[in-house]
Amino acid sequence: MAAYFQGVMMAAEQKHSIYLSEAESRLRQLSPERLRVAVAFLAYLQETAETRVTEELLSIPGFAASFLETENSKEQLDDTTSNQIAEDDEVWQAYLASEKKWEEVYRRLANS
Repeated sequence: MAAYFQGVMMAAEQKHSIYLSEAESRLRQLSPERLRVAVAFLAYLQETAETRVTEELLSIPGFAASFLETENSKEQLDDTTSNQIAEDDEVWQAYLASEKKWEEVYRRLANS
């Protein structure tokens, strides 16, 4: 499953790079006034995409609670003066749980 996501991510990065190159080429050809309009439009697109992604993530059952739990755990870890080293099995189980949660996120983002 991880290899599949890695392949999908690499393909997406390639497309992203191609689009960035094309966008830069086109932006360089615009007048300053049209460039200002293009930047405003890009800002609008970014803002609406971020809002949509946030809404999508929050629609996943338990995501908000899990996110808050993670943030609280980080704060508690920062507050401790001595951290205990977890057993390898505990680390592996936590990793697998995290992967399972993010697989759902990746699947939903790929389908959107």
